[in-house]
Amino acid sequence: MSTGDAMAKPTYLAALSVHVPENRQGVVMGSAQSLGALTDIVSPLIGGFILGHKLYGVWIGLAIAVAAMGAVLAAARLPSTDPETRKS
Repeated sequence: MSTGDAMAKPTYLAALSVHVPENRQGVVMGSAQSLGALTDIVSPLIGGFILGHKLYGVWIGLAIAVAAMGAVLAAARLPSTDPETRKS
């Protein structure tokens, strides 16, 4: 899982950077890194609590809810055109 995360993080951060105006890229990249670090700290704590108390349904439900929320936010907020194909 760590290898997949290490390979995926630069990919989605690069994809994120092309979806924002150039003057906001630093703020967006810094925010994404901060949220990623916060997630790296909080998720093992929450996961350990849920799995330690054998709340497997909650674990699966939480994973599905987070994935669905991400899909809805991406569909609602990302532009319909590919910003990498914009003409300069």
